[in-house]
Amino acid sequence: MGYNALSILLKAMGRKILYLLFSALLWNCSTTKAPTEAEISSLQEVMQHQSFEFIAEWANPMATRSLNSISNAGLLPPGSNVTRINLMGNPNYLRVMGDSVSGNLPYYGERQFNAGYGSATGIEFDGRAKSYSGVYDADKNAFKIQFKAKNNTEQYTVNMFVYPNRTAQVSVTSSDRLSIRYEGAIKEIDKDNNQ
Repeated sequence: MGYNALSILLKAMGRKILYLLFSALLWNCSTTKAPTEAEISSLQEVMQHQSFEFIAEWANPMATRSLNSISNAGLLPPGSNVTRINLMGNPNYLRVMGDSVSGNLPYYGERQFNAGYGSATGIEFDGRAKSYSGVYDADKNAFKIQFKAKNNTEQYTVNMFVYPNRTAQVSVTSSDRLSIRYEGAIKEIDKDNNQ
């Protein structure tokens, strides 16, 4: 096969792949269902009571050389890669109960400062939320929550997007570490049973 024939073949294959990717994107966009008024109303009620728990199913750390080394050594859980780590079976939570917040989320990434003896390995806090705000963002069809929390050694800024189907994305920025994002779901906490 000559150079010209190979070039023509590669161009034709590239067009087909591009066409397939574009078709898949259009199909995916057309099957996305807009939330109903009942779903939005139900979510707003849960968010107004400020009594819910987030459970992370995936961690999305920033890709760094250190995480690449860990991945190359085969130390990540099955089904994971350096930017998407499976947390199934890994106990974790982020709870909002009124003006109190508590969290215990696993952390994958790099610290920017040395940790003192006894400091948390994960994202851990328990206490009153500072600067708590929660508003419904109609453009994103999601409830946006933001607050600040701290423990003895670190300060955290937490941003959440909670969707009407009760899935959520949580981004945590720390004073001592690189930021990390989590994907998971929320459930309402029964105030009588605290769960």
